[in-house]
Amino acid sequence: MKSLPPLPLPDYQRIYQFIFDALETSGSPITYRSCVFFAATGAAILREHYNVPATISVGCMALRVDEQQPNVVIYGRSENGCFQSDEKAFHAWVECDGWLIDFMAPILGVAIRKANTNWSVPSRMLQKNLADSKNSLGEILHAGDFLVGHNTELANLVFDSQTARFFQLMEICVDNYRKLPEPHKITVSADTHRLLRAPLIEGIW
Repeated sequence: MKSLPPLPLPDYQRIYQFIFDALETSGSPITYRSCVFFAATGAAILREHYNVPATISVGCMALRVDEQQPNVVIYGRSENGCFQSDEKAFHAWVECDGWLIDFMAPILGVAIRKANTNWSVPSRMLQKNLADSKNSLGEILHAGDFLVGHNTELANLVFDSQTARFFQLMEICVDNYRKLPEPHKITVSADTHRLLRAPLIEGIW
């Protein structure tokens, strides 16, 4: 297992911005709810362009987003004292060399605002060593503390339910992606071209 995150911040930001812009340009489902696309496309880009063994995971996740206030973003549900995930409450992320990579994390604050929750959440990179995952929600005490729970059966169900358009757009992203320092723009149709314009990252969780 690597002791450092798999991606430097500039590369993480390039991948996140590229996926964000592809979704915004394509008119696909709401970007801030597209964790499956961020994960699937991010993993494919890592495998194709960075030659790393990236995989996709689905399940529950929790992340504390404020040091002063006990604000914890939760993807999943608590039942009988257990943290669980299902088709209506889950998150998707990338895993690589023992690390969690969430390419959707920089727009977490947007998702929270859309859910009518008045939390101030900065746009930050999220790469975490999976060995640091907490064992329960009660152990999440500081900003950046996190918990993940894998659900392989749900992962299969989620990906089997995706449309042909999902995989077509993912293939377009992988084919068009260029590593830094090469400039590039995404092409999602014959007459649609757009430069990267996703919100910039302000820091690291």
